[in-house]
Amino acid sequence: MTHSVAINSTITKDTKATNVSSFELSGSSKNEFLKSFSSGKLRKNAKKKIQQLLDCASTMTLITQSMDMSDCWERNEPKKITQQMFWAWYEKEYQDLTIRLSLSDGVLTSVMFSDCIYHFSNDVVLTFELETIIEPTNKITVSFEQVTAALLEGYISPLNNDEKRPDPTSPVDENKSRKVVSLGDYQERINSKRERLEERAEKAEQQSDAFYKASKERASMIPFGQPILVGHHSEKRARKDAERIYNDMGKSVAASKKAEYLANKAQNIGSNGIASDDPEAIEKLKSKLVNLETAQETMKSVNRMVRAVGMTEEEKIQFMVTTHQLTEAQAKDLFKPDVTGYVGFASYALSNNSATIRTTKKRIEELEALHNQQVLEGTGEVEGIAWTLYEEEGRIKFAFDGKPSEKVRALIKMYGFKWSRHSTAWVRKITPNGIASAERLKEKLLNY
Repeated sequence: MTHSVAINSTITKDTKATNVSSFELSGSSKNEFLKSFSSGKLRKNAKKKIQQLLDCASTMTLITQSMDMSDCWERNEPKKITQQMFWAWYEKEYQDLTIRLSLSDGVLTSVMFSDCIYHFSNDVVLTFELETIIEPTNKITVSFEQVTAALLEGYISPLNNDEKRPDPTSPVDENKSRKVVSLGDYQERINSKRERLEERAEKAEQQSDAFYKASKERASMIPFGQPILVGHHSEKRARKDAERIYNDMGKSVAASKKAEYLANKAQNIGSNGIASDDPEAIEKLKSKLVNLETAQETMKSVNRMVRAVGMTEEEKIQFMVTTHQLTEAQAKDLFKPDVTGYVGFASYALSNNSATIRTTKKRIEELEALHNQQVLEGTGEVEGIAWTLYEEEGRIKFAFDGKPSEKVRALIKMYGFKWSRHSTAWVRKITPNGIASAERLKEKLLNY
C-alpha cells in the first residue's frame, strides 16, 4: 500500500501458499499451454511438444479396433496407459501416425494419436482440463481511522487499490460528436446512391440499345449474302460499313454488361453487412452480438445434452426441440457421427463462433470511439488556392476553391482521397485509417 506514511507503518500482509500445477512451477503455465494451440493437427515429429502434452494430460487411454474374418468390427474397452507404454507404441506406429487436436473456445480439450487415417485404427486419446488457479489470500491489518484518512485523500479503495480517484472531466458535447455531425441520415444516403447507380444503369442500357439499332440498321442496308466486291468502287464503303457494324455491336454488348453490373451493384447497396458510417451500427452490432452469444450457449448446451447419460436418444431429441427450438430433423442430425465419430456440434463451429464474438466486441469498441470523437475541421491555403477540411455524409472531405496543381493532386491521392463529382471535393470514408490520413494530409497542406 502507498496511501500515506501513517498507513504504511501499520499495514501488514500475511500471504498463504498458492496451489500450483504439477505441470510447471506456476499454476497458470498449464492453462497458457492449453490455450496456445490454434491448428487442428500436430506434426508427429514434435516430440518436445508431445512430451508436454503427456505431462499435462488428465487421462491417457488406448483404444483398439479390429475386424475379424466375418467382417465383424470390434472396438475393445479403452485401457489406461503410462507414458512409457505410450512412447513404445509411438515408436512402433510412427510411420503411419497422425495426430489430431480438438479445441473448444480456443482451449485444447483432447488429442488423438491414430495409427491409421481410416476407421479401423488404434488410437491413444489424451484429455485435458484447465486448472483452477487459487489466488493468494492477503490479510491486511489496518485501523478504521487510517482507512478514513486515505479515503479523504482521494484514494479509490485503501484496502486493495493504491490509485486515486481521477479528477472529474467535463461532459462531451454530444451535439458536436461525429455520430451527430458527420454521419447524417444513413438510409437517405444509401437510397441516393442506389438511385444514382440505377440512373447510370438505365443510361448504359439506352446506349446499348442505340448501338444495337445502329448496327442492325446499317446491316439491313446490305442485301443478305452480298459479298464485298473487290475492285469495285463500292469496296471501300462496304469494308467501312462492315467495320462499323462490328464495332457498334461490340459497343452494344459492352454497354449491356455495364448496365447489368450497375444494376446488380444498386440492388446490393446496403446489404453487405453493417457499415461503419451507419449511425445505428453500434446498436446493430450489439444485437448481432446477443445472437452470437445465444448461439454459443445453445451449442454448448446441446453438446452436453448429446453426451448426457441416463436419457434415451428420443428423450434428448424431444428436449432439444422443446428447449432449444430446434426442428426434429436438426436434432436427429446432431446424433449422426462425422468421419471421426464426433457427434453434436463440431468443435470448429464453436471455435469459429467464439472468434466472431471476439471480433464483434472489438469492432463495437472501435466504432464507439469513432462515433463519439470530435469531427475533423481545418482551413488553409496552398499555392494561392484556399481549401477546407470537413466531414459530411459519412465522408472526410477536402474542398478547394480552384483546381490544385498536378503536384498537389498527387499528394492528395497519395493519402487515399479520390475526386467526387457528386460532392465536388476530394473524399474518403470515415475510418480510423482515413482519419489518421486526413490529419497527416492536413499537416502537409498547412506546411506546403
